[in-house]
Amino acid sequence: MNGSIRTIAKVIARAGQEAALKALLMEVAELARENPGCLQYELLQGHSNPGEFVTIGQWQDEAAFQTHYRSGYMDEFMREIPELVDHPPDIQWYNLVM
Repeated sequence: MNGSIRTIAKVIARAGQEAALKALLMEVAELARENPGCLQYELLQGHSNPGEFVTIGQWQDEAAFQTHYRSGYMDEFMREIPELVDHPPDIQWYNLVM
């Protein structure tokens, strides 16, 4: 097993907040990609539900993921997101098995 970490987060916009949430998530994606330990970070938007967003991240190791998760831009994201969603984001992370 290598030390790579994968993250999957699902966020659903509150009605009328789709564009604002998308803009915020795009900003987070751009900043995440600048982290040295970020190997990949994608933002997906639902086809049948354009208010549903999923991010998929790949991090070099646990330390790289923690650097992202504890960054100032993630703190800002967590402060702004309650106004844009009805439920907190579902954020999961996984170790690469094979």
